[in-house]
Amino acid sequence: MGIFAEWREKVPFIKGLVNAQKTVWYPVLFAALCILGGINNYTVYIPVMWVLIAFSLFSVLFTDDNKVFLTPLCMIYFAIGCDTDPGAFGQTGGELLSFMSDDALKHIIAMGIVGVGAFVIRLFVDGSIARALKKHRGFTWGIIAMDVAFMLNGIGSPTYNTANIGYGALLAMGFTVVYFFVSGMIENSEDPITYGCYAMVGTAYIALMQTFTLAWRLHLEGNLILGTPEDPYLNRGAFALGWGVSTVIAAVFVLGIPAAMYLAKNRKGSLFTYLSCVLFIFGAFLIITRSAMIVSVGSFVICTLVCCVRGKNKKAIRVYAIIVLAMTVITVAYILNNVMTLEKLLAFLRIDEYRDSGRGALWKDGLEDFKNAPFFGAGFNDGGYPDGAGYKNFYSNMYHCILVQMPGAMGIVGCIAILVHFFELAKTFFKNFSVDKMLLLFVPLMIIGMSLLDNFFFYLEFQIFYGVFLALAEKQSEQRELSCE
Repeated sequence: MGIFAEWREKVPFIKGLVNAQKTVWYPVLFAALCILGGINNYTVYIPVMWVLIAFSLFSVLFTDDNKVFLTPLCMIYFAIGCDTDPGAFGQTGGELLSFMSDDALKHIIAMGIVGVGAFVIRLFVDGSIARALKKHRGFTWGIIAMDVAFMLNGIGSPTYNTANIGYGALLAMGFTVVYFFVSGMIENSEDPITYGCYAMVGTAYIALMQTFTLAWRLHLEGNLILGTPEDPYLNRGAFALGWGVSTVIAAVFVLGIPAAMYLAKNRKGSLFTYLSCVLFIFGAFLIITRSAMIVSVGSFVICTLVCCVRGKNKKAIRVYAIIVLAMTVITVAYILNNVMTLEKLLAFLRIDEYRDSGRGALWKDGLEDFKNAPFFGAGFNDGGYPDGAGYKNFYSNMYHCILVQMPGAMGIVGCIAILVHFFELAKTFFKNFSVDKMLLLFVPLMIIGMSLLDNFFFYLEFQIFYGVFLALAEKQSEQRELSCE
């Protein structure tokens, strides 16, 4: 493979770089540059992103293993920095490009055309696209059903117009292309599963380190914790990066937990990867994002329990788990005895009482939309916020719950589609069950779990993670079937 394969074999320097990209150090370097870009404005992140595009173009021309494309596919979006005040998203009513200057946007568009175009050409030339289309895969019918539901959203509703077609096509593209392309891309790769987990953990560290940097800046400015010592609260509105606000940021790094557990179970350096999970959970609590806190703790506990029972590093993981449990108990006891009472701690974490952040009204509206348009829903162009509401962009206007979004926006057709997909997920999960496959599928399952209170299932960046790990889980399932024959 490789468009210029002959050059790779004849030029030692090129071959050395190709081999380097296949090691863990390429995701590490890529992540480090993304961290640098994401904590600065366009004077830094635009040059950094062009360097990352150059890395990707080198892979297009020379690599002999397509798994290296998992690194830019997962990471490069999170190199986008912030050109405005962190509060711009709220001040502009949820304008998705509020963090980016016009000049930076032109560069991003150019990078997208160059990077995606070259990537598609490479997959076409090396036969990955042909492999993706020829082979029937485990999630094919569910993906097709979802695509049909996306494209038919809102037909017949009073608010239906051409925007519904565009929104449906956008969601169908992200949901479909990544899964099929990655499936074909990694079919002949060497150990793409481990590499994909390194890429996911690296992506989680990008979001986490950018969050730590932002928290430190806020601390130095005296803007991290506001209120009074008796009634403190976190300045969550200031936790915004160029690619997302606090809920999105936390969702990115908690997705690193199952990937890190896969590495802790199967690879050397299990202490680092296991403790990485603890850091990802700490990040969720640092910016107090409830959906991420709940899903991260739940997934970590489940993954730890199964990895204590099975896997070559199970004895080490048992020791790590005992230490983490003891440190957690000590930390919580110290906080309750020296910092604040349980009542104040629950209030600080925003779980002292039911707070739906306006979601109750959105859910009610979504169910009413389903009632009024039961077959195809009200469509993505309708949404949950009334006319004149502060937040009216495509994503903010969703119902913020996948169980409401599917019937409300796509009606019975959407419900059938998601059930078909969930059936395929369950079938893949339980057929020839293995802990490794479970850990890989936990990434899409966590996205679904967090989507019970938000829109992550529909965000393009999360659809990338979703599609990648569906493909990796399917790859692992195929390998297990071959080993059992």
